[in-house]
Amino acid sequence: MKRGHIKACDDIVAASEPWKTLREKVDFRHAINRGQAYACIRSTSGASEVAGFILFAAEPVFARGGYLRAIGVAPSLRGQGIGSRLMAFAEKAVSRQAQNVYLCVSSFNRMGQAFYKKRGYTRVGTLPGLTSPDASEYIYWKRLK
Repeated sequence: MKRGHIKACDDIVAASEPWKTLREKVDFRHAINRGQAYACIRSTSGASEVAGFILFAAEPVFARGGYLRAIGVAPSLRGQGIGSRLMAFAEKAVSRQAQNVYLCVSSFNRMGQAFYKKRGYTRVGTLPGLTSPDASEYIYWKRLK
């Protein structure tokens, strides 16, 4: 991801869960500086646009696993496999350094939960009230090796 992609990624965040409900933003600059931010660019008819993004730590940061911090796809492009390709990219990068990958998903984000379950993730824990007093964060895990 380049700094020039941040505005488009901010727009995706503003239109997506869990950030809409939590009224939160994503610090793309920090993730870029750490080498943990990637954008999916879609080119059509000579023009290009940010189709989605993924932020993750590939190195083991918890229980021998990498950590997926955030993923988002432009609302108009959802359902076209972009999120799946971003996840496959992250999992491949993590698998070079770790045998597991972890992520958190908000209890109210049912679409996110279904997305991760479809890709082989298992819910292994709950963090009540982490981001909001009325919600929990569910910890999901997938063994890569």
